[in-house]
Amino acid sequence: MRIVVAATVVLAAACTPQAESPTTVTSVPVSTTSTTVVADDVPACLSGDLPFGASGPIAAIGEDAADATVVAGVTFHLHDGCERIVLSFFNDAGAPASSLGPVGAILQVESGILHVSLPEEMRTTAVADSLLEGSVASRVYATRDVEGMLAIDVHLTPDRPVEARVFEVGSPIRLVIDLKAAGGVSRVLAEPTVARDVVLLTPAPGAALYPLRIAGYARPDVDSLLVELNEGETLLMGRSYVMVADRDAWKAFDIRLTDGPSGAVDLFVGPVDALDEPAGVVVPLELP
Repeated sequence: MRIVVAATVVLAAACTPQAESPTTVTSVPVSTTSTTVVADDVPACLSGDLPFGASGPIAAIGEDAADATVVAGVTFHLHDGCERIVLSFFNDAGAPASSLGPVGAILQVESGILHVSLPEEMRTTAVADSLLEGSVASRVYATRDVEGMLAIDVHLTPDRPVEARVFEVGSPIRLVIDLKAAGGVSRVLAEPTVARDVVLLTPAPGAALYPLRIAGYARPDVDSLLVELNEGETLLMGRSYVMVADRDAWKAFDIRLTDGPSGAVDLFVGPVDALDEPAGVVVPLELP
């Protein structure tokens, strides 16, 4: 069987892996979720001849000229043996888009993330994040970097190797992400540290060096980010950073500390006005 968690329309295509049947349609900015269970003889996310990749660049697709400007929704399909994520898009008129600009997908096995870069024409997203809870896919985030570029990060479960493929189907245009567990031993070395308001991609707990790179993303409503190095209850270093003003996607940050305290410290990254620790992350580090 398959379990479908739906927030958009799904596949209809020729000469691509097997298409899904239609599910719930939502409009911007509202995103709803429904779940259905359907008998499934041949999983769509395993059909077709398009190969899966185990690491590095997975796909480079899309057109130079396209009308997709809004990430309209995310649909998750849980099958026996594989999982499928489908991104749907709107154009400026609020209708389903017919074409998608350049898209790149990289499977970052060391951190357990599939990173999908979206075209510069993609200006808005109706879905900021979603808890998937699949066997290989755990969460998905829409992120925006300091230059305004949108991307999709799919967080994978760290306990098993994963293979992926990414392709587009139409019409209307959709982006399909297929995931399946692979054989061997997991190569995730430093999985993200996740809290309510912050996802920290680096550093991971343990030994670290200066310059210390602190990178990740914060919730859309976080306006200022606080970075602290603490020894127990003692504050050794503290700095705040103003975030971009967008409210639709998680906001990427990439901070470098050229120097600072040494020894065993706790790195805190969270909103400036956070009153409770779960809003931010605390990572124990050993610095030279």
